[in-house]
Amino acid sequence: MSHDTLRVRLLAFLFLIPLALYAWSAVQAFRVDSTLRDEQFMRDWSASVRNDPDAAGAIPRHLFRPAYGVEGHLHQFAEDAEAIRRDHPWLALRGWLAAIGKLCALASALVAAALLARLEYDGRRSMRSQAYLLGHLAPAWRRLGRLVPLHAGLLVAALASQLLYEALWSYSHWHSHGFVALLFSLPLWLLFLGGLLMLRRLCGELLPLEEPVLHLLGRELDRVAAPGLWQWLGQIADRAGAPLPDHVVTGIEHCYFVTQAKVLLAPRGIPLEGRTLYIPLTYASVMSEAESAAIIGHELGHFAAGDTAHGASLSLLQRQVRLRIERIAAPEDGHVGLLGKPGLWAALYFLDRFERAYLHWNRRQELAADKVGARVAGARVFAIALLRTCALAGLIERLLASPQTRNLVHALTDHLRGNSLELDEHDSARRLEHPFDSHPPTFQRIADLSLALDDDLLRQARRIVSADDTQWLNRLLDAGHGESR
Repeated sequence: MSHDTLRVRLLAFLFLIPLALYAWSAVQAFRVDSTLRDEQFMRDWSASVRNDPDAAGAIPRHLFRPAYGVEGHLHQFAEDAEAIRRDHPWLALRGWLAAIGKLCALASALVAAALLARLEYDGRRSMRSQAYLLGHLAPAWRRLGRLVPLHAGLLVAALASQLLYEALWSYSHWHSHGFVALLFSLPLWLLFLGGLLMLRRLCGELLPLEEPVLHLLGRELDRVAAPGLWQWLGQIADRAGAPLPDHVVTGIEHCYFVTQAKVLLAPRGIPLEGRTLYIPLTYASVMSEAESAAIIGHELGHFAAGDTAHGASLSLLQRQVRLRIERIAAPEDGHVGLLGKPGLWAALYFLDRFERAYLHWNRRQELAADKVGARVAGARVFAIALLRTCALAGLIERLLASPQTRNLVHALTDHLRGNSLELDEHDSARRLEHPFDSHPPTFQRIADLSLALDDDLLRQARRIVSADDTQWLNRLLDAGHGESR
């Protein structure tokens, strides 16, 4: 959905529903005032006729009965005025309910205006300043968590006052088939109950964001366990002009990435603090040492630029926001009531504004880190590595989905020993996914390196796996242990 379409829907739901509720409460207030005016007219008209029968004035159409003469109207007006007098306490209560309905509807519109203005302001500032984005995502979410339930609560309160008004009117007019109006309002009672359920859901999902923690399944390789690997990483870090990670984790779930967010390493839940580099055994087992060095150089480039100091936390917070909004948009009962629509669209607009800013700055960071990866192993090697990881991502997904796959790494290497990788335009447009963010399309990244996506690049990226591709990582992991043994 486009940004403009999302904005139009947000405006419609934020303001049209309060406007409709305000109009209904205004009609209810008019009904109370009209009843009191009718009572006063009937008493004044009756008094003037008793004083001077020839001075009878015109009777409003809604009170005039063609079959009645003056005496008939006097008798009927006396009964009607007395019935209204007896109903004065209920009339006063209905007047208060109408006023409350108007006040709640008006207040919800004001809350909507404040919410929209703040979303626009935060969105624009975040596009201009990454520091503003880093510092204001969590506070903006907390603000959304206050204003959206407040807006929904005011709508529910307005509707509740209006339904109670109609129930009291039906009670006062029960003798004249007032229950019929109550039957017609039953769908609105269902709308009211749906609004209450949505309000509870909003309050549950718009709670403050949790501390960002990345859960990983893998094995940590420290300097004692893998001295050769750490020596190799030190050489890459020197060429990249970047600091070494504090932790190296190997696994099969993800592609290469780095983070400075807190990591909980499964299955034992070991906490890792500081800079963490993740090396996937899947990709590393079918890429050359130079290609892997280029990708790792790119990742270490994020450390050098300071991207991961807050960027990973921001990414994880953004993912929390997306998951919570998805739960609001797709509840277990599959239904979002009308009164829940404004809150839903406000949350979606919040996500749109901050995601646009997040992707804007993320793209800049990735392209800058690409330059570091190209410096480590050369631009062409880095471009080949990007294309190869894109093609591998699709193959790994298919192998994971296959019930015949028992050992993913072995299945991957066995497949690529006799088959070249499939790589087409779709793969070159793929965005490499991390556990917490995504990259620009690969063809854009290659173009930013001043390279053409030519046949030679594609041919080298598609190549079948070589013996060296499958052995270099094992050599590094075994290096340095001979002396200790």
